[in-house]
Amino acid sequence: MIITLFSYLLTCSAALAADDTDPSDATAAAATDTAAQAEYIRLSQELEKLATRNAWPGVVRTYDALIATKVPPKFEDHLFGAHGARAVGDITSVRQRLLLANDLREDREVIDWLWEIDSTYGQVFLACDPGKGELKAESMPFDPDQSHAVSFAAAKVVETGIFEGYLPQGKYYFSDMEVKVQPRIQGTRIDLRTADSGKPPKHKKKDK
Repeated sequence: MIITLFSYLLTCSAALAADDTDPSDATAAAATDTAAQAEYIRLSQELEKLATRNAWPGVVRTYDALIATKVPPKFEDHLFGAHGARAVGDITSVRQRLLLANDLREDREVIDWLWEIDSTYGQVFLACDPGKGELKAESMPFDPDQSHAVSFAAAKVVETGIFEGYLPQGKYYFSDMEVKVQPRIQGTRIDLRTADSGKPPKHKKKDK
């Protein structure tokens, strides 16, 4: 009888503890979700307006802010984000956003665009000590999207000493090294950082 009473008291105590949730916590969480949803709607509408005006730097910033709301984006959001990334030369982000859009809905434009990237660009990892290297194309592509991609990569090397992403197929010079970029093969990796930069020197190029 004592054991049964003790078990009953434990059960009641657990139930009271479960019901002892502060209602304000649930209210705050609901308010946060509502605010995030409202901000997402605002940013999604702004994203479309900026894309319609071809204001691509604004599209890039707005897409990043939209993602930060944690509200799942729509197909169109990812597609606008891909167009914005293409305009600034960030092909890695283009490809990632197209894949996210394709996960939501199969679309001929998206599939063709992904095929074009994989058929025209190759992956590279280029690293050097900051301020001690540069990336140059043997000849700048005539296609504006491709030339933007080269400029984007070159700027990353100047700013950070590292570029990891996609370059149009062709021949490049990274510091004193020749780099050949080809699509649909193993990527090129060149690391010229010294031990002083916290990384031992390492040179590795793609397999032929």
